[in-house]
Amino acid sequence: MIDINADLGEGFLFDEELMQKISSCNIACGGHAGTENSMRATIRLAKKYGVTIGAHPSYPDPEHFGRKDIEIAPELLKSNLQHQILTLINIAREEGAVVRYVKPHGALYNKAAVDVDTANLLVDVVKNIEPSVALMGLSGSVLETIAKKNYVYFLKESFADRRYNKDGTLVSRTGELAVIQDKDEVWKQLHQLLTEKKIISIQGTPLDIYVDSICFHGDTPKAVELISYVYDQLQDNQIAIKNAI
Repeated sequence: MIDINADLGEGFLFDEELMQKISSCNIACGGHAGTENSMRATIRLAKKYGVTIGAHPSYPDPEHFGRKDIEIAPELLKSNLQHQILTLINIAREEGAVVRYVKPHGALYNKAAVDVDTANLLVDVVKNIEPSVALMGLSGSVLETIAKKNYVYFLKESFADRRYNKDGTLVSRTGELAVIQDKDEVWKQLHQLLTEKKIISIQGTPLDIYVDSICFHGDTPKAVELISYVYDQLQDNQIAIKNAI
């Protein structure tokens, strides 16, 4: 049994197709992408297919799709992230839905995985908004450690379609090797993760990784093809897809 999540509401055309193959969705809430209309539409799709809803805030940088580490005052970043998450929470409430967790996006996600100050800021944001909301982030990261110290429920995440460095961080998407495009390679990495709790880094080093949820990116050209193939493989191997929270 495993939770499969995807980043949705980012302006791509196949959200509904992906929504039928996953158990949790991370909805863009205005930082890198997303409008009130797209948030509302994605929430309605999540309700239709029984998918758990998460907020997907980022640096306020739509120009770079939230994938660039930007200089921003901590208090300004904190208030902006709170605004993004609360916007989604309020729209969800209007639609009769609940936001269960927060997963940072892009450069913010990667920085929070290794930087104590950024991790503390994110944990503070989540605690101040709603103590019962969980935080999703990279398994084995600084963010996981700080969330647990602050009694914030943490969902350990790994990626089926991303390559890893030997230190457990994700290979930067500025490089062509960051995203796995081959469906058999994606399934091989996911299957090894589920059966052996390991991933092989780009340098060839085996990494021990424990997960609650596995992410597929909804913004890649082969997103539907990859997740459909993996969905079928999971069914064939009698591995159920189920919400982690």
